[in-house]
Amino acid sequence: MKTIKLTLALLAFMIGINSCASIIGSSKDIMMSVQKGMTQKEVSSILGKPQYRRFDQETEQWEYVKLVAGGNLSTVTTSIVIDFVNGRVVGMNSFNTAPHPPVAVYPAIEVGDGTASSRPHVSGGRGMNERDFQSLYNKVKSKPFKDDQLELLEAGIGNRGLSCKQCVRMMSIYRFDDDKLEVLKIIAPNISDRENYDEIINALDFISSEEKARSILGIKK
Repeated sequence: MKTIKLTLALLAFMIGINSCASIIGSSKDIMMSVQKGMTQKEVSSILGKPQYRRFDQETEQWEYVKLVAGGNLSTVTTSIVIDFVNGRVVGMNSFNTAPHPPVAVYPAIEVGDGTASSRPHVSGGRGMNERDFQSLYNKVKSKPFKDDQLELLEAGIGNRGLSCKQCVRMMSIYRFDDDKLEVLKIIAPNISDRENYDEIINALDFISSEEKARSILGIKK
């Protein structure tokens, strides 16, 4: 009798594992079915409507948050980010929001207690390509608390240069100008195209915030 019970328990365990594996496989199949060049309508037919949507001129980004079955009957939150140009897929990134992969730690960046950054402007550093930036953006956005987000941002950019457009995208994680200005304080010394500062100024809602941004960027009146 004991042997029969053990056999039945083992069979139930194996069935459970196989069912979980099939769920994981189907989720991966869904992600693999999204291909470069697909239209937004085709992506919607596969993944449905996105939870988040962002756009900038001809570029548009959709973000999905999905629960995917994991091991030991657990679930993992998976984010799927799809980039469109002129309505067609040009890139996709998927990642689990927890746990996060390790991030290289750079020397701490000092920011003064005033509006302007106390660090000298970074010059000659390697620029951050779009793939690295998108990876950092996703990791920062997935952190639940602002302090953790800013700490990760500070460590992630290191001495690499960022464009004004990338700065605006990182600021867009936040809704309020005060939070956006905190992001700007971290990124300002690393901005490589200072001739495009107006893009950053125009991303703020209030005149008072624009003045603070000019001070952070060192723009003289």
